[in-house]
Amino acid sequence: METNTALNPITQIPPPKRTRAGVRVALSATLALLTGLGIFTGVRVKQAVAKRDAFQAERVEAQASITKRPPAIATHPTSAKWRPRVEMTGTLKPWREADIGFETSGRLVKVYVATGDRVHERQQLALLDGARAGDVIHMKDASARAAAANLALAEDSLRRSEALVLSRSIPEAQAEQARQQVALAKAQLQAAQADAQYARTGAGQNAIFAPFAGVVTRAPTAAGAVVQPGTPLVHVEDLTRLRLSATVGEDDVPLVKVGSVVVVRYRDRAVSGKVIALVPSLDQGTRRAPVEIEVPNDANAPLLAWSFVHATLEAGGEVDVVKIPPTARRPGSQDEIVIVADGKARVVRVAYAIADDGSWLVRSGLRTSDLVLVAPDAEVKDGDAFASTEIK
Repeated sequence: METNTALNPITQIPPPKRTRAGVRVALSATLALLTGLGIFTGVRVKQAVAKRDAFQAERVEAQASITKRPPAIATHPTSAKWRPRVEMTGTLKPWREADIGFETSGRLVKVYVATGDRVHERQQLALLDGARAGDVIHMKDASARAAAANLALAEDSLRRSEALVLSRSIPEAQAEQARQQVALAKAQLQAAQADAQYARTGAGQNAIFAPFAGVVTRAPTAAGAVVQPGTPLVHVEDLTRLRLSATVGEDDVPLVKVGSVVVVRYRDRAVSGKVIALVPSLDQGTRRAPVEIEVPNDANAPLLAWSFVHATLEAGGEVDVVKIPPTARRPGSQDEIVIVADGKARVVRVAYAIADDGSWLVRSGLRTSDLVLVAPDAEVKDGDAFASTEIK
């Protein structure tokens, strides 16, 4: 048996011969490559560790600079006297006002007043066409007479049905049906009579009158329009005196009493009014209590209703307060200051008024022995440490 010595085309190239020297060179190159990679990786790791340590050091230094506050400037409040005073702003409103309209619909045939006219109580203001009201009355009366005739027929039918039941000509059920017809006719008659009475009452309401003496501030310029029930047609305001609607803060509520004198400043004038109402409840949105003040109005030099005015309430004799600079207010707040006690900050709320020179006159929440920061930082909070405090 002969052996085929022909080589496959793919395998006919003999493998390369590896010598011992070639293996050594390959191993040396591999070792050098691995050594280089190790050195490179180690350098990168050291660099990363160094960056991390530097970042942590920077963080520690930044936190230390934040917590390490410079010496704060503080002061002690000084004693002062203050006459309790409450400043208010508000709108002067008419003492009384009313929108007047008709209770029935109809065509406006007469307008007796114009805007700016002065009217007295029960003065006629406008008139509706009464012809339509008369027609409505006739129609309602006719409906009532028809309902009365239906009732008479039903009662006659009931009498005949009851007679036939006695003679046993018809069953009792038919008589009961006739009784129900009588009850229905009576109800219809009562409804028709009520409609007729309502129409007659409405016919007497084709005129409107002033509910009180005052000034007409809105009125139709001409007749002819068709008006609907309840539509405001004439507006009347009583301006013999005015009503100031204002609000006071929660801390000022104890200073306001019914009957207290209030000086209202209108442009270059000052008018004395008095408190007539204080609502003992705070508005949920503004946290302020509504106050109503009666303001007299001189007819010879009248105040203008709906004007925006300033008012001041004097609340008795002088009281003891403490005075601090306005810069002591904690930024971002309305009534907070910062005091330092035992080297730590404490944020407190105070009730205060503003003096003529802008200083705060604090009537509660602060004593002269307290140490108040003159210009506190907006970020300061309760418990922050102050290593040193310079007294101003």
